[in-house]
Amino acid sequence: MLDLITLLAAPAAALMLALPFGTHFRPPAGDRQMRAVYLFHRTGEPIAMVAPDHAPPFAPEQLEPIIWTVRDFVETSMPKSQGYDVTSIRFDEEALVAVRGAHVSVCAVFRSADTSAIRRDLVRFIRDFEDRNEGRLQTWEDACRFAGEAADAMSPLIAVV
Repeated sequence: MLDLITLLAAPAAALMLALPFGTHFRPPAGDRQMRAVYLFHRTGEPIAMVAPDHAPPFAPEQLEPIIWTVRDFVETSMPKSQGYDVTSIRFDEEALVAVRGAHVSVCAVFRSADTSAIRRDLVRFIRDFEDRNEGRLQTWEDACRFAGEAADAMSPLIAVV
C-alpha cells in the first residue's frame, strides 16, 4: 500500500513543485523572493500550494534535488514530542525550509540568505493550522477538505520577511 501511495504522491508532488503558480499574489517583501509554499499530509501526499504570479518556474536541474529533499523530509521525519521537526537546505540561490507537524508538513522555497524569519512563520502556521483543525487531519482525504483554508492561510507567507 505504501508503494502505491509513493507511486501516486511523487508525481503529484513533482508537478506541484515544477509549476509554481498560485491564486494569491503578494509582492515580494524585502530581499526575499518567495517561489512557493507547499502543504503535504504526513503520508507525503500534497494538499495545497501557493505562489506569487511572478514566480518563474524551476529549471529542471534545480527541481530534482528539491523534490527529493521534500519527499525525504515529508516521508521520514517524525514530529518531536516537544516542538516541531524543522529543516533548511540551500540549492544554489534557492533555500528550502520545511516544518513537520503532527499531521501536515509545510515547505517554503525562496531566494534569501536568511531562513530564520520564515522558519518562525512556518512553525506558527503549522501550530495554528493543526490547532484549528484538531482531529480532522487524520487522513489525506480529510485534510484535503481544508485545502482552500490552507491556501488562504499560507498566502500571507508569500509576503512575510
